[in-house]
Amino acid sequence: MGEVFIRWIDTTDSEEIRYKKIHCLKHFSEIRLCPNLEESFTRPDGKTWDIQTNVLGERIVSIKETNRKNAKVWLIGDSMAMGYGLPTKETIAYVLETKYQIPTRVLAVDAIGTNGIKTLFWETWNQTKTEDRPTHYYWIWNPSDYIDDEREKKGLKKFLYPLHFYLTRKSYLYQRLIHSPKENVYTNQIPYLYPESHVTYSHLQTFFQELSNRKEHWRILFAWGMAPSGKPDTKDPNYDLAKQFFQRAGLRTIDLRKETEISFSLQKQIYISNDGHPDRDLAKLFAEAIANDFHQE
Repeated sequence: MGEVFIRWIDTTDSEEIRYKKIHCLKHFSEIRLCPNLEESFTRPDGKTWDIQTNVLGERIVSIKETNRKNAKVWLIGDSMAMGYGLPTKETIAYVLETKYQIPTRVLAVDAIGTNGIKTLFWETWNQTKTEDRPTHYYWIWNPSDYIDDEREKKGLKKFLYPLHFYLTRKSYLYQRLIHSPKENVYTNQIPYLYPESHVTYSHLQTFFQELSNRKEHWRILFAWGMAPSGKPDTKDPNYDLAKQFFQRAGLRTIDLRKETEISFSLQKQIYISNDGHPDRDLAKLFAEAIANDFHQE
């Protein structure tokens, strides 16, 4: 009766339910973007953004794309690499494609943690012919992985998750009873240093061991996340520890924290207001750094 009543008073899907519906479930626990999408949504600041995917469920910069077999760069990560909240023509991938003429494939899904990113990478790697694999891999990393990795489904939760997944997309009543947490709104409300014993570092260590001699083709990028004040979260201590961890593991890092502060001081559009994801100018900063590194090789 509750479901009928809510559907009667609310005849259209909420923005949150609409957004959830563009995600599909793989292997009962892995979240992916659904294939062949062409949707648009409204950001917290009122601006509209669109998202398009190909038959593989990868975000693309043109609906005419099918598969990025010629991609020289794989852009890897979560919502930041995917371009959450950004119109297609403002995403990192679009800037790389159009301004720098670097064919780019986006292997990124919002709200997945380190283990999910690792799984997505190896799935794509194994399904891609040797001659179609890229020369460079760029992972846009941010501290939200610590939280996302802690939410990883284990034990009974893993078996119950498919039910939860579909109920959040089909049941208005369930959606109101169980509100999903906002994804990657801020790095931390209060500065907190996650220890190297954290599960995120365990996942990273395993991933880097699996990469073996391919690590020289990888770059880890990061910039300051947004603090609750709307400014760069320069008090977050996790970037320094993570950077040291990456470097000890033999991966090169591209640290854009200083550039982020400078751009913010110049009043550029660094963060999406009331959200925290990269806005247009931070996406440009990431794209420029990737292009400079790519062309130096």
